[in-house]
Amino acid sequence: MKKRILAIFTAALITVSLFQGCSSLKKDTIIPGEVINKAMNAYEKPKSYYSEAKMEVYENSKLNETATIKEWADNSSNKLRRRYESNSNISGKTISTNDGNKVLVYMEKSKTAMSMKIDSNSLENNNDYKSMLMKQLSIISKTHDLTYKGEENTNGFKTYHLYAKPKQKNSILGDVNYWIDEDSWFVVKNTSESSNMKTAMEYTKIKFSPKLDSSVFTQNIPSDVKVEDIDSSTPKENKIDMKQAEKIAGKPILTLKETSGYKLKSVTYMDAPGVKHKEINQTYEKNGADQLILTTIVPYDNKAVENDDTKIDGEKDITVRGKKGMSMEEPIKTISWSEDGFNYNLLIQDPTLNVDNGKKLVESLQYYK
Repeated sequence: MKKRILAIFTAALITVSLFQGCSSLKKDTIIPGEVINKAMNAYEKPKSYYSEAKMEVYENSKLNETATIKEWADNSSNKLRRRYESNSNISGKTISTNDGNKVLVYMEKSKTAMSMKIDSNSLENNNDYKSMLMKQLSIISKTHDLTYKGEENTNGFKTYHLYAKPKQKNSILGDVNYWIDEDSWFVVKNTSESSNMKTAMEYTKIKFSPKLDSSVFTQNIPSDVKVEDIDSSTPKENKIDMKQAEKIAGKPILTLKETSGYKLKSVTYMDAPGVKHKEINQTYEKNGADQLILTTIVPYDNKAVENDDTKIDGEKDITVRGKKGMSMEEPIKTISWSEDGFNYNLLIQDPTLNVDNGKKLVESLQYYK
């Protein structure tokens, strides 16, 4: 097979806008030309399928949870339809159906059910197995080094093996492996291992283009089970002003000076009893576009939540305003810290601003007067 040296595996994917700005694959990796050609065609329309899989979760090298999974997916139209059944030795049987308009989830062991409407812009309606893989690899390439390990036979599938090694210690995601079917670009196996945890998902059967009846994507919930409407229970944001924000918080909160070049566009408030806090979001604009969101978390018990040592992939320890905090440059730019009983987070959407410049803005924050 003809081979070529590539600086990055994702060079082929850049041409189809899948891996913009990704340069994490090791430069000495040899990639078969056939892999590149198939990557270039990765966005041919995905097929409908029926699949069976098994999942295993290990804790301290001991098998802790096992589950068998069945999935039906109809990718024949713009509205994706799915049925997902999982049977776990811990959580029991779970059935999730998506008929293209509504997601309905039923957990048999706990006798609980939830429903949620979806629209044309919903992730549920736009994530087929190919786009999900490309998005996953695009995101993980920011925090991991990707390496092509070669071709392997996995459960009768001819696969490409990709390995993702975290760039920093104590990564929650840890070491990740993908085994991707050469023809369909379906992930037939993947593993994730960090500290004392290991998770493995492996497909044992995949049948493409099966005949799928519409009844597959609906389910009847037992009459004695109440269905919770997620849409109605989701906290709603309300528009307020800074004086109202101070009243909700019980004392002045930090805000950005008008001389910073950013203009306060809106202030919103959301009560989130599920996580026992209130949220105040200040959105700042510049040149007619939203550029910064400063969030103040007001805990119900007036005690800021202290961060533990576990980091999300890409997070770094920093000191800001004389406090310990965290920052992230990729895949999103954020700065978070605790001060005066509140938790703060600055989400940077301004493409011209990096985290170091964001820290200067945080240092300039003043209490609203």
